[in-house]
Amino acid sequence: MFRIREATRDDNDALLQLEGQSPQGTGISIIIDRDDYFYRSRLHDNSKVLIAEEHGKLVGIMAYAIKDILVEGQRERGAYFYDLRGEATYRRSMKRGLFRLWRTAVEGMEESGAMFIYGHVKADNKDSMNIASKVGGVPIAAFDILSLPSLRGQAPDLDPHLDSLVEETAMIGEQVGTRNLKPCDFPDAYMRGEKLGYLRGIFRIEEGDSMAQLSAWDLSSIYQGRVLRMPLSLRFLAGVLNPISTVLPVPRVPRVGEQIKYLQLFDPIARGRNGQKLLKTLIQKMRRMAYNDGLDIITLFKYCDDPLACLPTFFPERVLHYNTMAIPLHGSELPNKPFYLDIRDI
Repeated sequence: MFRIREATRDDNDALLQLEGQSPQGTGISIIIDRDDYFYRSRLHDNSKVLIAEEHGKLVGIMAYAIKDILVEGQRERGAYFYDLRGEATYRRSMKRGLFRLWRTAVEGMEESGAMFIYGHVKADNKDSMNIASKVGGVPIAAFDILSLPSLRGQAPDLDPHLDSLVEETAMIGEQVGTRNLKPCDFPDAYMRGEKLGYLRGIFRIEEGDSMAQLSAWDLSSIYQGRVLRMPLSLRFLAGVLNPISTVLPVPRVPRVGEQIKYLQLFDPIARGRNGQKLLKTLIQKMRRMAYNDGLDIITLFKYCDDPLACLPTFFPERVLHYNTMAIPLHGSELPNKPFYLDIRDI
């Protein structure tokens, strides 16, 4: 017997076990360890986690959030989908079972009045890209995730601006403007992040008429990564760099089996002639801050065509590429670039 129902707190352990069957990455394979499966859903005001069961066994998950967002400067309703997972031995039955889960979720999104569905899919994840395409999804944008190891060194003396968070968030909102996919409750993510203890701060450095700024988020209290597989080249690099990193400011490479704690960076802004140079300097400071906070990796999230900043280059670095996939509903048209990357969607 196959059935679809809304998940409850009693399903948490089973959901986490299924999550453990879905490692991320090809060259470097990482699994996410989290104690609370529902933490992402609680970041949204209107979300739902659906599960599929066959003969009492959990075989699939899909979550979505209904959001009021800006589209061409107007308040519209969109639906963001995430955490689409299938039990390992059941994935071959995708067309029989998990597509039914998808259709049930879409019905709920349509009933909410959403004009389109969107979600983020890793660009080299062929299975997920094929599934997204089969259900009518098309890529509307691409974003990158810059991943860097933390760096030994003295903690930087930077103001996190948490005592002026309302004003700081308002300034970021002004810089972003009326970009598509920007949440109408833009400050809420920052306010909620500060209340939950996830927001490390909004950091900025200035030089003459140039400026660089970003926000830093530490969610290591609720989830961590764990390395399952790593290419031989990186294992060799770890053997070379890790002993040196205990005494010199060189990056440390996580080893297979180790847990990884992240510092996540969002909303990068660079202004003025030296803005990009300052952004790279600020990221280096964030690497040292992460090291002193006991964090292993920093990740910077940015749409490829974001007009506020370009992605700096480092060595060594790893850049992951994602596509934002979207499906129109009710005969509506899909929004156009540039888009805003909502912190709660990652």
